[in-house]
Amino acid sequence: MAREKKSPRGQGAKGRKPKKPVRGARALPDPDQASAPGVLRILGMVCMLLLVAGGLGYSAHWLWQKAPAVELSRMDALENVRVKAPFRAVSEKAIEDILLPHLRDGFFAMNIDEMREALLADPWIVNASVSRRWPNGVEVVVEEAEPLAIWGEDQLLIASGALLPRPENLNDLRLPELAGDADLVDRIMLQYQALAGLLTTKDMEVRRLSFDDLAGWQLELVSGIHLQLGHDELLERVDRFLSLTRGVLAPHLQKIAGVDARYNNAVAVRWKPTENKQN
Repeated sequence: MAREKKSPRGQGAKGRKPKKPVRGARALPDPDQASAPGVLRILGMVCMLLLVAGGLGYSAHWLWQKAPAVELSRMDALENVRVKAPFRAVSEKAIEDILLPHLRDGFFAMNIDEMREALLADPWIVNASVSRRWPNGVEVVVEEAEPLAIWGEDQLLIASGALLPRPENLNDLRLPELAGDADLVDRIMLQYQALAGLLTTKDMEVRRLSFDDLAGWQLELVSGIHLQLGHDELLERVDRFLSLTRGVLAPHLQKIAGVDARYNNAVAVRWKPTENKQN
């Protein structure tokens, strides 16, 4: 039987030397204490990811606004451009030429406001809008000025009262002709608009209206009748003529070449020459 070994004399519990730990042995960690560092590591990684995402977002925004792009060819720049326009006074090529310098900068670098201002610099374009269409498209909507009348041989009068060069595409317009001193364009346009509201029946619309200081107002109707109206009381004299066309002149309208309405209470009628028929 093994005997219990006793401590040497004179040495109590206090005098005992601590046992040396066995080399290679390690105490197991407490599970509750070990979870805290793991949570901190996860939170740190999340924060780092958020910072990276924020940096990428800022970089993308900066690139959208500032970063230059490789200059594109005409074909590549216009490939994804959609233009909505009447293409009457302004041709498709003219709009492309206006947009091209801006489109060559690329989708991110192009300036929408500058593109719109460039379009509005054309006198025939009265309104325009430009918008991006992700990922690389551009939509352009153009509104053209509406021609009101032909002025002279190479100009058109638009509703705003401006005289614009006549585009080649509008050479076959069926519009009334206005003529006179360019300084009087506003006055002539107002008189035309007043007459257009008065002359509404068939063959009585305005074909040509002119004014000069010597002859005064000259009016040609669609029917071919020429009216001399003088300088004053233009609408009153035209109204008097219309009253006669509904009365005594009604059966003879096809024979009338011209009417002098400069008299106060009457008109002078000039008849078309009669054709001599030979048997």
